[in-house]
Amino acid sequence: MTANQFTPTTTSNPGRKFFKFPKPKRSSCGYWQWEDEEYIESFAGELMSSLDAFKNVKADLKSERDKLKEEIGALKGINQDEMNKVL
Repeated sequence: MTANQFTPTTTSNPGRKFFKFPKPKRSSCGYWQWEDEEYIESFAGELMSSLDAFKNVKADLKSERDKLKEEIGALKGINQDEMNKVL
């Protein structure tokens, strides 16, 4: 079942849209939700997913950085060995 969207005309929430099921009050399950709350929950979920993706990228970059540091250290060692041979 799909919830319908309504717009109240009350003085406390004028124009603030909400959703509720279209059943009569006596047989309704009582579900209703402000539209902006749904947006906030959706946005928060997307933000958390983005944060998780960022953490993964950050970990990958740190790993790559560490590998490059090791390669630089190895190249410095090779360079030093070659310099010693020349001298």
